[in-house]
Amino acid sequence: MSEILLKDDLVQDFIDTTKEVLETMANAKVTSLGSREIDGTLKDLDVTACMDITGVLGFSGGRRGSVLVTFSAETAMKFVGGMLGMEFEEMDGDVRDGVGELVNMIAGGAKTKLQAKGIDFQLSIPNTVIGSNHQITAPQSSTRVCMDFESEAGPFFIEVYLKQD
Repeated sequence: MSEILLKDDLVQDFIDTTKEVLETMANAKVTSLGSREIDGTLKDLDVTACMDITGVLGFSGGRRGSVLVTFSAETAMKFVGGMLGMEFEEMDGDVRDGVGELVNMIAGGAKTKLQAKGIDFQLSIPNTVIGSNHQITAPQSSTRVCMDFESEAGPFFIEVYLKQD
């Protein structure tokens, strides 16, 4: 596993922040199912097959990498609907923007926890990737950690890649 992510239980910081954000902002109970390493040097694992929508946010300055939050369309609509007090029946601009805001809040919350441990970095502007079973690649030499979750809204996962500049 990435040496930086192992240091001081950084994976747990992302898990805790994810639960805090979604339980507070979307009023949904979230359970961590654990984490696993994705070794990008192995050919079979250098591309992550995703669900329907992923919020992506990059890190730079001192540390670099990214955080990805991936949902099925149904789960994304339920979480964003919980945030906005609305029901969604299709993946529209509000859902897309809501997923971007969720990844922004999760990354921002984790950044605060990591800064308390002396790990500093800047966050980029969040982006979303939409498409059934879309794929996201990472540098082949990268090691990523995937955190699986279950919730009232449905399953989802987060991937984090973080290394020192």
